[in-house]
Amino acid sequence: MTNTFNPGTDTVYIVRIDGTRLGPFQTSFDPAKVLIHEVTLNAGAGDTLERHLPGQSPELYRISNTHFQPEMSGVRAHYTVRLRKEG
Repeated sequence: MTNTFNPGTDTVYIVRIDGTRLGPFQTSFDPAKVLIHEVTLNAGAGDTLERHLPGQSPELYRISNTHFQPEMSGVRAHYTVRLRKEG
């Protein structure tokens, strides 16, 4: 079995509570969660995730939780970032 890594086609940034901006990250976007394939992600509850779509203003989501998953069984290490839509 071959595990082909595909981070996704959506571009997101994380803006920390202190204003620090992280990214861009490539992911497959889901309104409730995204997977960010990083081994260190300095983000957590209360930070903001910006989803950037061509020709549109960024969509804003509040991060409610982050969880790190180490590499296992051929699945690359990643963070699961849980979200709530802003506004």
